[in-house]
Amino acid sequence: MTPWLRRLDARPGAGRILLCFPHAGGAASAYRAWPALVPQDVEPYAVQYPGRETRMREPLIDTMDALVKGALAAIEPQLDRPVTVFGHSMGASVAHEFTLGLTRLRPGLVERLVVSARPGPFAQRAPARPVHERDDAGVRAALDALGGGGQEVLDHAELRELLMPMIRNDFRLIERYRPGSAVLDVDVTAFTGDADPSMRSELVEAWEAATTGRFTARVLPGGHFYLHDHLAEVVAETTRPTTPERVTPAKEPPMPDSDEITAALSVEGLRASIAEVLGVDPAEVTPEAGLFELGLDSMRMMQLSVRWQALGLEVPFADLAEKPTVEAWSELLLGLAAEQS
Repeated sequence: MTPWLRRLDARPGAGRILLCFPHAGGAASAYRAWPALVPQDVEPYAVQYPGRETRMREPLIDTMDALVKGALAAIEPQLDRPVTVFGHSMGASVAHEFTLGLTRLRPGLVERLVVSARPGPFAQRAPARPVHERDDAGVRAALDALGGGGQEVLDHAELRELLMPMIRNDFRLIERYRPGSAVLDVDVTAFTGDADPSMRSELVEAWEAATTGRFTARVLPGGHFYLHDHLAEVVAETTRPTTPERVTPAKEPPMPDSDEITAALSVEGLRASIAEVLGVDPAEVTPEAGLFELGLDSMRMMQLSVRWQALGLEVPFADLAEKPTVEAWSELLLGLAAEQS
């Protein structure tokens, strides 16, 4: 078996796989308590990132792209049954990117993505004071604020020298990571704690815009590591069987023709769709009005992006943000549609 995977409990007769991604500074052992709670028809695995535990001698990876590419190349050939993917904190974003890649390689293999203690991808923001740029005391203070236990090992000089590069590496990875615009078509469940200092609990709802599948949000009592006190509930929700109606592939909708695309991306078409997303009268969305001033935010932009992707467009968010007016967007999107047709 690849060093990227640690089988938490061998269950050769299980019909499903649970694949768990650790948090920043974490390792596969973070999931050692899960097998006792996972149903017997699910075989649990944890991902082991390079540079820790059994892979301590390997170089650390500090970019999301390289980490996910390495994980996909090693893990995808091992997956021979339907998969549920789980990730906590940094692991939620790694799990999300891994699932995006895996669904492109093996459509239909992933049954559900479950994310924990991380805002939806289109609500994520770069920190004002990145943890990875702080001195050791500053990194320790950030860990203490998140809680979860285990920080006392950093009081020992030898252990601190061993562990601090790994912790700082993982914070560098997640703090520099910027999600793309791709959208999943699998069920997504998102958990968070109601007192998590790293995110407002309502930001968990932003995961809904990351999929066209069914979405469930759960806010439980606790902080960033709320799941320690609610592990049975989290595992039960994560491993519940996918209902048959979701397993049966839906009939593909017909692709829109060029006239429909042009109408949708025209000034009037965009005014109508933006007004619908904002919940305002289309008259308020004038061609030259600043859309951010009207209340457009990243989550609503993602809702619009899902519609545009259904038209076959890959949407450059940076370009949209540069000139946030209906007129500018219509010109940009119609140009993209012409290029990509």
